[in-house]
Amino acid sequence: MDNVLIIILIAVGFLSFIPVVKMNKSNDNVKYRCLKYLINAAFVWTILIFLERTSNSMTIIYYSHVLGFPLKFLLASLMVCTIFNYIEKRMPKVLLFGLGFLFIIEFLLGVTNSETGFLLNIDRTAISGFSDMYEAVEGPVFIYHLILTYMVVLIGVVYLFYFLAKHRDVRQYKSITQTMAISVVVVLLVNVLQFAVIKTTVDLTYISLVIVSFALYQVIYTKDMVFNLKSSGRGEILSNMREMYILTDAEKNVIEISKLLLEKYEVNSEIFLGKNLDMLLGKLSESIVFYREYQVDTEDNTGKNHFHLREKKFSLKGMDNFGFMILLYDETQVFTLLRELNKLSNYDNMTGLNNRNYIEKKLEELNHSTNIGVISLDLNGLKANNDYLGHERGDFLLKSLATKMKLVMSEYSNKEMARIGGDEFLITLLDTNGETLKTIKEKILLECEDDDLEKLVSVSIGTAFSKDEANVFALVQEADAAMYAMKKLTSKGYSEQIVEYVKKQDKFIR
Repeated sequence: MDNVLIIILIAVGFLSFIPVVKMNKSNDNVKYRCLKYLINAAFVWTILIFLERTSNSMTIIYYSHVLGFPLKFLLASLMVCTIFNYIEKRMPKVLLFGLGFLFIIEFLLGVTNSETGFLLNIDRTAISGFSDMYEAVEGPVFIYHLILTYMVVLIGVVYLFYFLAKHRDVRQYKSITQTMAISVVVVLLVNVLQFAVIKTTVDLTYISLVIVSFALYQVIYTKDMVFNLKSSGRGEILSNMREMYILTDAEKNVIEISKLLLEKYEVNSEIFLGKNLDMLLGKLSESIVFYREYQVDTEDNTGKNHFHLREKKFSLKGMDNFGFMILLYDETQVFTLLRELNKLSNYDNMTGLNNRNYIEKKLEELNHSTNIGVISLDLNGLKANNDYLGHERGDFLLKSLATKMKLVMSEYSNKEMARIGGDEFLITLLDTNGETLKTIKEKILLECEDDDLEKLVSVSIGTAFSKDEANVFALVQEADAAMYAMKKLTSKGYSEQIVEYVKKQDKFIR
């Protein structure tokens, strides 16, 4: 058994050296300070163990062993300090000074043990090798030293669980909590085994505490995204960025939200930290429209801010894990401009309807649809009105027809309306039937009727419908043919009415 434990002892000794090299290369950041002290103290203990087992000087062997007792207490205290650093809380001064004072007592007990025998009842002149130290009788304060050491660790673990209970949704705190809980169980179990079952010249407490220290180093320094971000200079850089941002872990759980975003939209970070990104974006979407590609949205979103989302995968040096940075660029002004440009390219300013450019794109989308109807409309006598009553009269008729079309079509969904030429209009309607198209035609004609010729809007209308998949452009031609057939019957007579009316009223403009 001793041979196996010696191999483990050597492996743990090398293990304690790794974080010392890694961490002492980094900047002296206050948030790493206790963790750095912890792994350095563990390495000092490794050196003492090495001296104890290799030196020929009985004095060196003696003090290398007894100084392990205050080092046990120091490691326990530094673990508590590391916990406070991790959750970004200041250690209470009473606890800090109390632990410091007790360590001094422990150290004095160690260096004076040869005279007092408080920890081990053995004089340094009575030893012949390091094995004598492990066979020595326990001193009167030995057990109190152990109880005090484990009480310190227990204080840290209890406080950590208390903190976690108040932040149970914050995923990043769970890993260290699990590590500390397992560590306490392991250290206690190892000590019980050494005192009650295993008789060995290998300090099992040293092995267990060094492994715990290395585990904390792995959890905090190399794997914990949040702690690394906040404790490095990157956190300060991020906090001063002009752009708003959200940081997530690999599973898209939120680990940090920029201060600017929190303040501008009054977001409570405690609600969303540790939760999936979609939950936060859902809350923000009450005030923000998010997009990844430029695309003009609906008029319903004109009162909202528009943010362009750009997602970037990142990892920190020395970390196995990765995360995502979601940058939010405020493009509200860009979208205002895009909306105006969209209106210029897709809308007819005269009537407020869509224009030919817009409806041609829609027809491409609607091609081969089922249950689709097309309505073609053309003003009668527009040229006569322009020639005899002026272009203001022609503008009035165009606007009037557009208004009446909007009024009639307001009760129908899945529709598109456009002015496609000087006096030509087009309506498309999905999920419809022939009877509905006939009803719409009759309603528009009724709206256009008026006893006063100047208020009358004369229009020719043709319809086309297909229940099965159809070429929508063929339907447009069919509706146009029906419209022109009606126009032959109505347009010439209306134009003559306008000319005769103008002559009677003496309203010639030209």
